[in-house]
Amino acid sequence: MTQVRTKLANLWHTKYPIMSHHPLSLFIMKLGYLSIIVTLLIWASFFLSLKGGANSDLTPADIALTRFLIPALVLLPLMWKARSTIAAVPNRYLAGMFVGCGLPYLLVAGTAMQFVPVSHGSALVPGTLPLFVTGIAVLFFKQPLSRHRVVGLGLVLLGILLFLGNSLSSFNFEYTKGHLLFLCGSLMWATFTISARVANLNALVSAGFISFCSTLLLLVLILTGTLPSHLMSTPIAQWPVTELAVHSAVQGVGAGLIAAFTYLYAVNTLGAERSAAFGSATPAVATLLAIPLFNEIPDTMTWLALGSICIGSLVASNIFMRNDQSMQYQPPSHSKA
Repeated sequence: MTQVRTKLANLWHTKYPIMSHHPLSLFIMKLGYLSIIVTLLIWASFFLSLKGGANSDLTPADIALTRFLIPALVLLPLMWKARSTIAAVPNRYLAGMFVGCGLPYLLVAGTAMQFVPVSHGSALVPGTLPLFVTGIAVLFFKQPLSRHRVVGLGLVLLGILLFLGNSLSSFNFEYTKGHLLFLCGSLMWATFTISARVANLNALVSAGFISFCSTLLLLVLILTGTLPSHLMSTPIAQWPVTELAVHSAVQGVGAGLIAAFTYLYAVNTLGAERSAAFGSATPAVATLLAIPLFNEIPDTMTWLALGSICIGSLVASNIFMRNDQSMQYQPPSHSKA
């Protein structure tokens, strides 16, 4: 009789794993949602930090220093331990990771934010990312494309056209310049996403490698005068210490370290599709936070473009189509062996 009860209990646990450990599963699920909310706030704060830097005397090089220096120092031991694994990755994927997420990307994004509001930048990078990632995956890795994803990406493309059309029709070429730079940044980030997926490195090792290389190159460019730096031309006693601390917390600690943990935990707990769906809300959160912080009140066309990109990104995230066969596709992955 005991053996029968044991078999029935095992069968129940196998068939209803969440119900069998309901309190623990509920707690883990809550932690997953908390993690993705923290990640969402950090991603939104990243664009707010860029705008704050654009409105101050700090240059994009100074903001980049706050972004990469802390992660480079903290993750250096981990990166050194994994140096042989990093060396085994083909150079083209390491270069794609560095260009797409390292110093080149941040300089492009930081420069772009000098021309447009937060709502435009936050929509044109994370919002259009699915469009570029899918384009690269389809063209170079032959990933299948489902009908509902085409609809989602079509809405993203419509939002891009609304942004560009609005700036061109009003002859606001400063906005157009910012839009094109942010689209370039989104393409760079898509290159990083594909390269990191194929390189198959640990997320923190990747972050350490990118931050270390970016810090070295940044210091060389600043010390040689290639990149202008407010910090280099200003006595230390006159540095904006409070502002630097805020940027270091948001960029270095938040985007560089904490978001790596929270997003990975959310993906493992909630799944990639649900996490991506939450990520599509980044533009809306950043836009709402920019209203009280920078007094940036979007016009009607901006809200329409923002809504089109957010909804399109949400649809393209596959949250509504769990049985989509294209989601079973796995891109080629560089072996760690």
